[in-house]
Amino acid sequence: MTRLPLLIGLGVAALATAAPVPPAPVIPKDAKNLVANGDFEKGEWTPDGWQAVDGLSSYWVKDADPARGKVMKFDTDILQSQGYARWAETAGGAKPDTAPKKIPTVEPKYDTLAGLDGVWFWSDYIPVERGKAYWLTMDVKGLAIFAWLVGYPEKGSTAFGSEAGAFQEFLKTKKLGKPEFKGRNHDPFIHAYKWKGRMDAGGSNEWKTYSRKAKPFRPTTVTPDVKFVRVMIYPYWPPGEYFVDNVRLYEIDDPEE
Repeated sequence: MTRLPLLIGLGVAALATAAPVPPAPVIPKDAKNLVANGDFEKGEWTPDGWQAVDGLSSYWVKDADPARGKVMKFDTDILQSQGYARWAETAGGAKPDTAPKKIPTVEPKYDTLAGLDGVWFWSDYIPVERGKAYWLTMDVKGLAIFAWLVGYPEKGSTAFGSEAGAFQEFLKTKKLGKPEFKGRNHDPFIHAYKWKGRMDAGGSNEWKTYSRKAKPFRPTTVTPDVKFVRVMIYPYWPPGEYFVDNVRLYEIDDPEE
């Protein structure tokens, strides 16, 4: 029986009953993308407006198509032990060109980041307004991923791994000289958020644009104290490479308002 990573903390969205799908909103050409550097074109050694890349599980690369420019590449086929060690170096300020060579993995690969943690990649905080609806899209090539829009009442830390509970525990034990790696039954995320919404994307070997099945995000409907959101790109299982570009978040007219 094939096991899949346990998504604890942010949870798995429940299946909804069948209903007519409303049309996708028309986004004006001059609409403002609320995600800073959503096309990943700005930056020196890591993209501006996002967490640092580590050079082992996350990369900032030029796409094979020169017209597309810079994109994000993720690799979840990384041993958790090597991934955590590299994340600790990145949290300490290491740049991606200092990353070690990937250690080969073996089947069934349940000891990889794909099988245990996934590879989280967070945007900076984005202000949102009470009662507003938001439309998230992104271009994905390769294996299917999750993407989350996560809401907060106030800004918190944007330090590398600040939202990753298991990794923060690892850093604490590492300082004591007794680092421990986490198995399947651990809570990967710190619950500083008040609201969350998920979008599925990817699954094609060609670049395609994905949205949440014509359903906008409404971060303040049941959590009116949410004032900021962050985008989290979250590739996990199966082990392999994932590519993301053009992350866009727009404020839209809400047909249900």
